[in-house]
Amino acid sequence: MKIRTRFAPSPTGYLHVGGLRTALYNYLYAKQNNGEFILRIEDTDQQRLINNATDNLIDILINLNIMYDFGPNKDDQYGPYTQSERLSIYKKYYLQLIESKKAYACFVKNDNLLPEENVKKALKRMKDEEFVIKLKVNNNKIITIQDQIRGDIDFDLSLIQDPIIIKSDGYPTYHFANVIDDHLMNITHVIRGEEWISSLPKHVLLYQAFNWEIPQFYHLPLLLNPDKSKLSKRQGDVSVEDFLKNGYIKEALINFVALLGWHPKDNQELFSLDELINIFSIHQINKSGAIFDKEKLNWMNKEYIKRISNTDFKKIIENVLIKQKISNNEININALALYAKARINKLTEIWEEIQCFCIYNKTEIKELDNYSYSNLFLFWIEELKKLKKINHTNINNLIQNSIKNLNTSGKNLFIPLRIGLIDKIHGPDLSTIITILGIKESIRRLEIH
Repeated sequence: MKIRTRFAPSPTGYLHVGGLRTALYNYLYAKQNNGEFILRIEDTDQQRLINNATDNLIDILINLNIMYDFGPNKDDQYGPYTQSERLSIYKKYYLQLIESKKAYACFVKNDNLLPEENVKKALKRMKDEEFVIKLKVNNNKIITIQDQIRGDIDFDLSLIQDPIIIKSDGYPTYHFANVIDDHLMNITHVIRGEEWISSLPKHVLLYQAFNWEIPQFYHLPLLLNPDKSKLSKRQGDVSVEDFLKNGYIKEALINFVALLGWHPKDNQELFSLDELINIFSIHQINKSGAIFDKEKLNWMNKEYIKRISNTDFKKIIENVLIKQKISNNEININALALYAKARINKLTEIWEEIQCFCIYNKTEIKELDNYSYSNLFLFWIEELKKLKKINHTNINNLIQNSIKNLNTSGKNLFIPLRIGLIDKIHGPDLSTIITILGIKESIRRLEIH
């Protein structure tokens, strides 16, 4: 049996981290078992559709290298993979349920739903009148359904009213389309969020009504804020697109999300996507909610930034400078890149870290008035003019000469120079500053004062 998993989002919003985790777990499980990962767009809720949501979702999955085998624009014999293109298929199956008396038509009259028990009459009236279709539920029993994460779960059917499976607009409900599609698309493992557990009996009843084999169900734990409340948009950005725009590296985001509800047996925490495919275990998913720890994500992102090659990070810096319309040829881009790379947690922090090296005009800094800096600056200007190259040794010698010749040291030496060079009281050491600025630019800035 070929394993086939699916990610089936509704285009009623943008992809959030919970949806990303669902997609990722489905992808990992399929790939490690030489199976197929399906993307299906469940757009039956026509009133809540958002323009371009599907395209946006597909672009994000591709950007994150979560590549689906079949889906929109990648059909096989089981497509199409967009539910609004499958209405004729759903009609065939709800008519089958009506004719077998496992479902019935209700006709809409003055906002009321009036059932028609006679099958022939119902089928005839359905040609001209507005209707919905309901599934018959045997309310006199309890059914037990196995979830692969939580074990057996009992459901009291007396608490379930006959659910609507076809709406008055002719579109199937989520429950009906979901089951029909999972069966016809040969989905073997349904991996989704635990918010769908309450819908599980409706889905199983539909499988039973058709006498179809039931797939294996895995319901993933909720994502929680540190205070154990449910992660939601009201409490901050949860959109995947937002995280990427805010400077999180896609590899870090994938790695972090993979560990929300699952963890390998050893203490390793950093994994490539290929490594995740090899070691991911669907049987090690936790039952309890997973804490979305932003600090942990920031740490992980910083670790992935460190892994960017110096050459590639230099290109990132150059793109930031282009965006900011900076063309200072005196700046040592290589040194600037090394400095920024060591200090940032997110790519969006780059400009904040480097702008003091890129933009400089004399400003009225009150703190500088607290120091006697005129002789200090003149001394450094003259000494810098003598230097042929910049290195740590040369700058350290210059510092020692300042201490010896000007009888100044500590904050009286370092703070005014740092202010004079980058307009900051606190920051990198003088060697780093001058290496980045270069001799010519360092002199120019000191001369301004």
